[in-house]
Amino acid sequence: MRIAVIGDVHERWSDSDVRWFDGSDYDLVLFVGDLAGYLDDGLAVARRIARMRKPTLLLPGNHDGVSLPHLGAEALGKAGLIRWLETGQTARCHALQQALSPVPMCGYSSHDFEADDVALTVIAARPHAMGGRAFHFRRHLSDRFGVADHHSSAARLNARVDASTHDDLLFLGHNGPTGLGDRRDDIWGCDFRPQQGDQGDVDLQRAIEHARAGGKRVRAVVAGHMHHQLKGGGWRHWRLERDGTSYVNAARVPRIFRQGRQLVRHHVRLLIDRDRVTVDERLVPE
Repeated sequence: MRIAVIGDVHERWSDSDVRWFDGSDYDLVLFVGDLAGYLDDGLAVARRIARMRKPTLLLPGNHDGVSLPHLGAEALGKAGLIRWLETGQTARCHALQQALSPVPMCGYSSHDFEADDVALTVIAARPHAMGGRAFHFRRHLSDRFGVADHHSSAARLNARVDASTHDDLLFLGHNGPTGLGDRRDDIWGCDFRPQQGDQGDVDLQRAIEHARAGGKRVRAVVAGHMHHQLKGGGWRHWRLERDGTSYVNAARVPRIFRQGRQLVRHHVRLLIDRDRVTVDERLVPE
């Protein structure tokens, strides 16, 4: 099975991307979210993604369906401002789903795919994840999915795992799981605080552990959110193999950039067969 993983888009997606992926040999295209930039709502990007003919899934990120003031309040943990600003999130997410249609905007959901001799269930994790100890966008997640904290979020993901059609799983997140390192350059390590730390999501990690305990094979976990280029300089380790699972952070931002004189477009390729997962970075020339 050939899978393309598109990292945090942040407006860098065009009709030429649609044409290239539709003409490729990929069986599945996965978006880890953050279609929007800092000053737009991402609807124009969503309408272009909606033209995809390849099987495609999108998990919304913390920039998607969220106003900039609300995002800032969530990041700073300002409860009073959050209560005032969060009221429009459900309507914004509905507008984003309408713009994306027929591409599904997923979350707490499972999706079955088969190619050649590989059968795989994709488990879409918590939407809008920002990482760390706080449980962000609580009101929207409670109203939409009935989850209000990491514990109930993990329980909902565990239920999806238990009901999965196939024993081989791929987890799709916006942010990755905790437990993979607490240095600034680790795959989901924190680079915006001097003390560094693990910025992964505990509910996603619990779901992965639950899947393994139940005899499922977690082939890969793909996400983004923590950009490859670090604040203060340097680059993040973006892939990791542990306990038979390939972990991939696809958030190369910006995903369209110049390499020498050539403009290139970034994505990550996963090749999954019955025995192994091969991961590599792909730079498509303009």
